[in-house]
Amino acid sequence: MTKTEKKLSSKGIRSTEMRLKIYKYLKRKTYAVSLNEMQKVFIHKNIKTANKTTFYRTIKLFEKKSMVHQIDDGTAVAKYALSDENISDLHMHFHCTVCGKTICLPDRISKQNLPDDYEINDLNLVLKGVCKNCSKK
Repeated sequence: MTKTEKKLSSKGIRSTEMRLKIYKYLKRKTYAVSLNEMQKVFIHKNIKTANKTTFYRTIKLFEKKSMVHQIDDGTAVAKYALSDENISDLHMHFHCTVCGKTICLPDRISKQNLPDDYEINDLNLVLKGVCKNCSKK
């Protein structure tokens, strides 16, 4: 059993060819990606089982199992990134207004700042500006 198969199995997810490929693809990415972007890459590689429904169902399953999180960066297109399994996913994102990439920022947000008896169900903090690669140009 490969590392990826073990990872999926530990979350109660049956390993299929597409689930393994999608997870490995997300693991290689340094920025959040849309379903459309993923699908284009897989179709370009001529993977016959790469259809929109398969991508959507796989991402939603990964999201339900806390393997990925969805990011609303204000572009009206949902983007997804792998979640850090060791740390709560309360963190900020940075969206570059030049290249359009959205990345997860490493600093986490503390739940300690929340008043007693308050519970966070969702968080969407996106900083917008120019990334280091685009500012060099």
